[in-house]
Amino acid sequence: MLQGFRLTGLALCLATAPAWGLAQQSRLTPDRPDFSVTLNGTPVTIARTGAACPPACIQPMQAASGIVTIGELELLDFLDLFVSTGSGLLVDTRRPERYGAETLPGAVNVPAATLAPGNPYRGDLLEALGARGSDFSGAYDLVLFAEGPDASAAPESLRSLAEAGYPTEKLKYYRGGLRDWTALGLTTTAGAQ
Repeated sequence: MLQGFRLTGLALCLATAPAWGLAQQSRLTPDRPDFSVTLNGTPVTIARTGAACPPACIQPMQAASGIVTIGELELLDFLDLFVSTGSGLLVDTRRPERYGAETLPGAVNVPAATLAPGNPYRGDLLEALGARGSDFSGAYDLVLFAEGPDASAAPESLRSLAEAGYPTEKLKYYRGGLRDWTALGLTTTAGAQ
């Protein structure tokens, strides 16, 4: 009986190996499948395995001109200096179900789609963020993040906000997102429902 289980378990493992053991080839960006360079006379090709690109493409370090990218220590400072005083918001741009399952402490959920120019309620959302028509002087300082360095939700949201007139000096990008945060063993929480 145990021997049969082992064979069945081995067969199951082999049948599912591509799903968990052998990562699929992916693109770096939508228009770049890989990167080749010659280093010290030796050709080197840098390729990527993992989630398919698109949609999971490596994002640039800078989301848009004038928007600063920050790391974990700067994010902790932002929580202390802005979120705790009510003058800033940490914004999780992922879908509500992802946010509800796990997010960064102090984060609010503003899914990327709600900040897109085509959303008829975007004006109301900008007002909730402190804008009064085209006056952004009372707008919150924001740090936006998503799943990780290959998630487009935060950079797209930052570009949408900047295009709407949100001052870029009030916007920051935490490119590492939830994935880098948890890789460092930092505390997470379930999102507020």
